[in-house]
Amino acid sequence: MEKYKNKYGIEGNINTRTRVREMALHGLSAFYRLSGRMNELSRNRVQGVYLHHLFPEEENGFRNLIRSLSRDHRLISYSEAISRIKSGQIDRPYIFFSFDDGLRQCARIGQILSEFGISGCFFICPSLVGETDHVKLKDICENRFGMPAMDLLDWDEVEQLVKDGHEIGSHTLNHRVLSQISESQIQDEVAGSYELLTRRLGQVKHFAWPEGRFFHVNPVAARIVYAAGYESCASAERGCHVEPPTSPAFCVRRDYISAQWPLNHAFYFLAKNSLTPLPESNGWPEDWIKQLP
Repeated sequence: MEKYKNKYGIEGNINTRTRVREMALHGLSAFYRLSGRMNELSRNRVQGVYLHHLFPEEENGFRNLIRSLSRDHRLISYSEAISRIKSGQIDRPYIFFSFDDGLRQCARIGQILSEFGISGCFFICPSLVGETDHVKLKDICENRFGMPAMDLLDWDEVEQLVKDGHEIGSHTLNHRVLSQISESQIQDEVAGSYELLTRRLGQVKHFAWPEGRFFHVNPVAARIVYAAGYESCASAERGCHVEPPTSPAFCVRRDYISAQWPLNHAFYFLAKNSLTPLPESNGWPEDWIKQLP
């Protein structure tokens, strides 16, 4: 029986649901190509691509994704992307890369990005960096990341990423779901991570909350992120940026892509989220706006 891996690399048998999804994405990507909707990828915009893992068998797929994107896009650093979103200097199609959770595989990802002369932002949980105890890794990975036990980056590897021109962002102190904890705990997770990373690396500009959907965060947490000193706050909500935000305390949209996907699936999602980039797709839920700075 054929095998597949989910977004965290967990292998399983391909079931009917998986086959239906794959067939649907093949059909949708073919429709987008034949109808000209793939041409939306030429729209002037800033669009984020993020991944969690890169297993050895996925490296060629990742390289192919980078090559394919670079044909019609300028691949920029995370900080340049944030600067362009804030200023509205969006004069061509831009793509930026980021990576969540801080798996040891990120060290290899950084090397591959450097091969292409581009940089990424790696969102890590500083209290988990360097953890090697297998029992603790099993608990962290199974109960916080939703995957089998895997090695995490250590501080030498984090510092090497910085030396190689990549950026390190905060993913909270302990990968806690912010909508499920108290305000004081959010403060500890968000500001505590900012202080630890700043002390260790000299600076940290960017934040991405764990799990990434709007129901995993709340307006209180969003306020604390910007009050702590971060310059940006990233989601896992799909979308792209086509104009400057109405507030400096804005929400960065990112599109999850897996390096194991066929390229036409990845480009379908990117094109779909380029097709109708409404202003409201660039920010927070509408009923949050009055609660934010």
